[in-house]
Amino acid sequence: MSNTTFSNASPRILLSSDSHHLISSVRNALLRAGFSVDLASDYGHLELLWQQLRHDVVLFEVCQPSSIESATESAIRIKRQDAQQFIGYLADASMQMSGLTGDAIFSRDAHKLPQALREIFDEHL
Repeated sequence: MSNTTFSNASPRILLSSDSHHLISSVRNALLRAGFSVDLASDYGHLELLWQQLRHDVVLFEVCQPSSIESATESAIRIKRQDAQQFIGYLADASMQMSGLTGDAIFSRDAHKLPQALREIFDEHL
């Protein structure tokens, strides 16, 4: 788990996915739960936005096994620049042992994600 500390406000989230049609339900669930969410068009765009805005939480949604390497490489590049950056993945249970590296792996269930993030957020206050 990262040693990231968040402010008292909801953490700002940067989100990207390898599946554009699935990401909208995740983004909408996070917005309804009061999170501030910026959406990147792909993992490369995520890195560019992170450089500019330095979000509290970076989330990679990984739907396809072929995207694991790309997501992991992006996460490693971010961690090399800021080891304290919280990096999480949204992935199916079958992908959780596939080499994803970061601070947490969350279920892709859009209804459960806000609470899971709140629990981590509460630990860091």
